[in-house]
Amino acid sequence: MNENIDPNNYSDKEKIKHILDRNAAIKILRKDRKKDKFAHKPLSEKKKFLLMSFAAILMANGTHFFKYPNHFVIGGVEGASILLSNSLALSPAFITLILNVTLLVLAYFILGRKFVLKTGYVSILNSLTALALSKVLPHTTPFTDNKLLELFCAVLIPALGSSILFNLSASSGGTDIIAMIINKYTNLNIGKSLLMGDSILTILSIKIFGIEIGLLSCLGLLMKGVVVNQFISSFNTAKLFLIITSKQEEISVFIRDKLNRSATVLDGTGLYYKKDQSVFLCVTNDYEAVLFRKYIKEIDPRCFITVLDTSSIIGKGFYTTDLQ
Repeated sequence: MNENIDPNNYSDKEKIKHILDRNAAIKILRKDRKKDKFAHKPLSEKKKFLLMSFAAILMANGTHFFKYPNHFVIGGVEGASILLSNSLALSPAFITLILNVTLLVLAYFILGRKFVLKTGYVSILNSLTALALSKVLPHTTPFTDNKLLELFCAVLIPALGSSILFNLSASSGGTDIIAMIINKYTNLNIGKSLLMGDSILTILSIKIFGIEIGLLSCLGLLMKGVVVNQFISSFNTAKLFLIITSKQEEISVFIRDKLNRSATVLDGTGLYYKKDQSVFLCVTNDYEAVLFRKYIKEIDPRCFITVLDTSSIIGKGFYTTDLQ
């Protein structure tokens, strides 16, 4: 019996059944790919909300346990509150809440309702958490006598929270609002406005709390920008593969079906042997990179692989704050 049946000899009923079976198989394949463990889905609104809440609470803890007791004025509304609490009979946490609410009301009329809704939640939660901690777990003296260690904690913990918010296109409000208002009515850059305001507060701390605390606050202000940028970069890291190989089909199938990603394939020619090769440009996350590198070396031991660390990837499967 001849197994190679010509499709042209099918009856109309058999042809329809064949097409339906084929379409069903394609749907199943697509469904399986969507369930793949490497499926790349953007964060849901619920997860964003939880991350924003975590970031706000984390920042409040860093402020309550390390900034307030040491009088570290590392800019921001918290820094202004520490300065004001020195002359007012109010706690820094309470002053922070008053200042944040005032700035949010101002932002509502100048920057709009949409900005205030997202920023207001983080700002108020941050302020209320710090205020609650001051009532439930009052902490007015430093944990240690090592001011530098205390400064590292005062910078690192809030910086982690700030970087999480930045990756969600969110803000904790505070002096960010002042900088955005200034930017709206002048040509002054937001970053420069923030730096100027924070610098003024930090310099004032030298006069109020002494040279040691003032200089440590200046150091903390410098550290804050570096640490936040480092955290943001680490959240968005990815691996860029540059692969020169003769196994185009095998590697293409692995990228498409196993990693559920895509790649750009270029035609290349070796300079010495003039041999035609395929050049792949493919971006993966850190976990996928390990599997990908292992597979490539197994399928083509003679291939040439360059792996680069990169960040701020914009495109399907990856995103930056612009696309969240």
